[in-house]
Amino acid sequence: MNTSKFKSLLFFASVVALFTGCTKDDDFVVQDFTPISFAEDFSAGAIDNTILDTPNWENINEIGSAKWTEQIYSGNAYAEFSGYQSGDAINVGWLVSPAINMDLHEGEKLQFLSSQSYVTSGANSLEVLISTDYAGDVATATWTNIDANLPLTTSTYFEFLPSGEIDLSGYTGTVYLAFKVKGSGTNAALDGGYQIDNIRITYKKEEN
Repeated sequence: MNTSKFKSLLFFASVVALFTGCTKDDDFVVQDFTPISFAEDFSAGAIDNTILDTPNWENINEIGSAKWTEQIYSGNAYAEFSGYQSGDAINVGWLVSPAINMDLHEGEKLQFLSSQSYVTSGANSLEVLISTDYAGDVATATWTNIDANLPLTTSTYFEFLPSGEIDLSGYTGTVYLAFKVKGSGTNAALDGGYQIDNIRITYKKEEN
């Protein structure tokens, strides 16, 4: 269940059908919310199967040694977290966004793509979170869960799913997004992986 085996099982046809060209800014078909205030596709400087170091993102291993990695398949870069072969009984990894100013626009909505690979237990989990007081320590910040469409244990491996449009218009000031994965490098039921791609925050067009 190494990375090369993961990639050999990618169901790229469904990704192409839904999101032709996963690194393009027009991946999401949006109408009233087409202007983009924040975007990340993890392609900047990406090197396949290395520790993720996308500029301005924080890659934090809260528990265990595993960190988010950069993966590239068929020219598309994405972020992935898996505790597989880490040797740690517990792995908790965070991927925290740069500061996002929510005072520049109105009607902001978040969208992203996510998928899973070899996740067979609900305890091997992906959470999407938002904070208004993050100051560099994920343990002391206040995090709120974001209700999004996320892959289930029954989801097809590596099939990217749209999160749906998530309303962030109630937030002001500076916010941070985080993707948090819990797993294990010693428990086969908890050593699956999660993939994230094409994060977008769009905002409402001003009426003329």
